[in-house]
Amino acid sequence: MPLTRVRAALAERARHWARRRQGADALPFTLDRRRIYILPTPFGFLYALTVFTMLVGSMNYNNSLGLALTFLLTGVGLVAMHHCHRNLQGIVISGVRASEVFAGDRLALTVGCENPTAVPRHGLQFECDAESAGLDTLEARGRGLATIHLPTTTRGVLRPERLLVSTRFPFGLFRAWSWFYLPLEAVVYPRAHGSQRPPASIGPDHAGLEAQRRGEDDFRGFRSYHPGDSPKHIAWKALARGAPLLVKEHAGASGAPLMFELEQVEGSDLERRLSQIARWIVDAEHQARAFGLSLPGAHLAPATGAAQRRRCLTALALCDPDPVRVAR
Repeated sequence: MPLTRVRAALAERARHWARRRQGADALPFTLDRRRIYILPTPFGFLYALTVFTMLVGSMNYNNSLGLALTFLLTGVGLVAMHHCHRNLQGIVISGVRASEVFAGDRLALTVGCENPTAVPRHGLQFECDAESAGLDTLEARGRGLATIHLPTTTRGVLRPERLLVSTRFPFGLFRAWSWFYLPLEAVVYPRAHGSQRPPASIGPDHAGLEAQRRGEDDFRGFRSYHPGDSPKHIAWKALARGAPLLVKEHAGASGAPLMFELEQVEGSDLERRLSQIARWIVDAEHQARAFGLSLPGAHLAPATGAAQRRRCLTALALCDPDPVRVAR
């Protein structure tokens, strides 16, 4: 345990030193040799100890074949160190994108990279907050994507502090790595959950009462699953037959605009009330209804579409006495 704590403290000091040395990064940027660090792995230290023992034994017994093998293995180690460092040098980090996510789900952080050289790269590893994703091969003059899945527990703004790219190619004797720091923010929406019926519309139903009554009966088709969809709308039979995750849609769901407010939700728990409104917003967007949102300090007029859904869910995620709440 003391050794583990010492190792963690040294790693943290090294990260702070690298942060002060490198500063903030802007996309796209290239991993040059000055920002790539390299150290032997535990296997590499064992390899070096073995080679040193062979050297001492060969010199002690004046064994020429033993010396030749020792020098050969030393050369292999030096060549492995060179290739491990070169495996990162010149890689371009072209973009980082965060997916939409509801609290409790995993945020997909996609890192895009390019290899502008004529040499393919192998065994790349991307890490963020103890989560990682691998990229087996980045072809010469090619592009690749690595997706890191980060856990979320509460709504708010998630700010990944730093991302790391590393490699142990070719033999695992050395580990080369580089940190990069981006002003990246991902909004974590409240969990879309609740069984309370939505409020009444704020105007006349332009689609007609008859169309609204049969909206739950007239099947329109399937669409792809989105996080927060109600389980009762999932096409379970199609999923059992091997189809992708689909959600049933019904016609006749359009109607008068809806306006969602905190006062419309029963109870006093803020998180539960926000989750219920998130459930209403997801359902209204799937039904092509116009909807708006009124919160303390935020008022969004009724509109339709995915952009309105994102605006409303973002306002819910940031609804807090504090200006910004950081999700952990």
